Amino acid sequence: MLTRTRTPFSIEPFEPDSAGGGYGATIVVVKAARDHERAESIRDLVDAHRRLQGSVLRFLSLFDDARRGAGRERPQPLETLVGQLEKKARAAGFARMRELSAAVQAAREAARQREWLFSDSFGIDSPALCEAARGLERLDATLVGLCVEHVLQTTAPRAVKSRARRA
Repeated sequence: MLTRTRTPFSIEPFEPDSAGGGYGATIVVVKAARDHERAESIRDLVDAHRRLQGSVLRFLSLFDDARRGAGRERPQPLETLVGQLEKKARAAGFARMRELSAAVQAAREAARQREWLFSDSFGIDSPALCEAARGLERLDATLVGLCVEHVLQTTAPRAVKSRARRA
């Protein structure tokens, strides 16, 4: 937005009627988003990373009630979060630890590759961006499935005992 204030950071509007009325302000896009498909692919990849991190945080909250307010604290890198998840799941005697460890390893690899995925050389390949986003979505679905299964297994015995008491 152009302003008329005279601070060091303001840009005065160009006024053709005034001879010395100020500098002309023109915004020039240096690198236009010509490829709408590429822009959507990048958005999908960013969203997939965000959802994966959110799923890991929710899974962690099962093992540590203090993590329920995790959205308000300083964000942690995905690689750190999945390390905590694996450690807490192992300590809790998680039933499908082998599958969880494989998913954690894949999430660590995804976290390490994040900068590479957004590099100019990779970022121009829309099909590769789409495939990377689908891979993150599959990983997210795997973690969510393991989490849901864990919740069902841990709450099922309580529900059976509760029904037995009522009968």
